[in-house]
Amino acid sequence: MHEYGITESLLQIVEDRAREAGVTKVATIRVVVGALTGFVPDCIQFYYETMSKNTIAEGARLEFEELPVRLRCRVCSEVFIPADREWTCPVCGSSEADIEGGRELYIKEMEVS
Repeated sequence: MHEYGITESLLQIVEDRAREAGVTKVATIRVVVGALTGFVPDCIQFYYETMSKNTIAEGARLEFEELPVRLRCRVCSEVFIPADREWTCPVCGSSEADIEGGRELYIKEMEVS
């Protein structure tokens, strides 16, 4: 259900930026979603279709780029994408790692007409 609020915020950002640029119609919105956000692109799409009615972004296509979890080993500094829930370094075997990526959620770009 958190997707409702996120979709509302994304749509507001799109409308604000489009107006600032003097655009009258948004055609495509590319959104980056990290695996650790817990957001489901299909849910965002569902809410977007309803919320965007009668806005500058109505009918715009949403395209999602889903980013995996990326970790940096604290022991050897290897950056890796863990397999499933196994968060051990493939180089040194350490289970001490910092999250390097996977928390992203942003609008990468918009195409306008």
